[in-house]
Amino acid sequence: MASMLLKRLAKSGFNDSRVPVGALAAISGGISGLLYFSSPNLAYLDEVKQETGPKVALSADKWIEFKLQDTARVSHNSHLYRFSFDPDAKFGLDVASCILTRAPTGQDDNGKTKYVIRPYTPISDPDSKGHFDLLIKVYPEGKMSQHFASLKPGDVLEVKGPIEKLRYSPNMKKHIGMIAGGSGITPMLQVIEAILKNPDDITQVDLIYANISPDDILLKQKLDSLASSHPNFNVFYTVDNPTKVWKGGKGYISKDMVVKGLPRPSEDTLILVCGPPGLMQHVSGEKDKRDQGELSGILKEIGYTEQMVYKF
Repeated sequence: MASMLLKRLAKSGFNDSRVPVGALAAISGGISGLLYFSSPNLAYLDEVKQETGPKVALSADKWIEFKLQDTARVSHNSHLYRFSFDPDAKFGLDVASCILTRAPTGQDDNGKTKYVIRPYTPISDPDSKGHFDLLIKVYPEGKMSQHFASLKPGDVLEVKGPIEKLRYSPNMKKHIGMIAGGSGITPMLQVIEAILKNPDDITQVDLIYANISPDDILLKQKLDSLASSHPNFNVFYTVDNPTKVWKGGKGYISKDMVVKGLPRPSEDTLILVCGPPGLMQHVSGEKDKRDQGELSGILKEIGYTEQMVYKF
């Protein structure tokens, strides 16, 4: 899809009606660069009427349909999905927040529609006009990710939110460390970009990003670009199955990686963690359904306290 999209755009040329998605790396396909989507046929969200203030596309109280504008392949099992809404409306997402998505899965014994519901963190700038982007890793048995895989431009996705996770404010900590695995990079990117786009925010950010193989690293080109252009952001990659030419870390996230790559325990330090259950258990202990849960794993061994760690 990304390959065809890039060829089509190369023939037609770019103009002001093109909307930049950002630099993404389609690792397995060898495709990298700027992806652009056409906006003249943008399908707008029905107007959300409010008595005062700007229109808001999201609603925390009801499911809103957003139309799929386009898709692009990011890795061998992950795709970018761009959904559109009225560009005169504010999306309504704060940093760091996620949204809920749902898809029908059939009917129950009473004939009522059953749904699968999953949270996702948009990777687009919350201030983007007229669109938001979701990065979805598609699993063979994943009901919601398989629904995403079946969507075609013009189809709709039901969304509710936002669901606030961590309320970020500029310079709330001097140093933020991040540990992410796989698609757990999405909330990290939301925080990273909020910091780096604000010239008054001098927070130092260090990220350790773990994946199975180099081909599984999501948004590597974007992360590398941010790191090269912002002195207050560093990223370190580690993979379980490195190639012969791999120059990053090898194996699971270790205590040594954290000690060398992240800020030391301090009142001015915050460590953010997001990833699959195995990573969470190893690094920080899993999050309970209703709260952060007890801190354990290598972060506790190093000396961090529960007040210094936030689990997405």
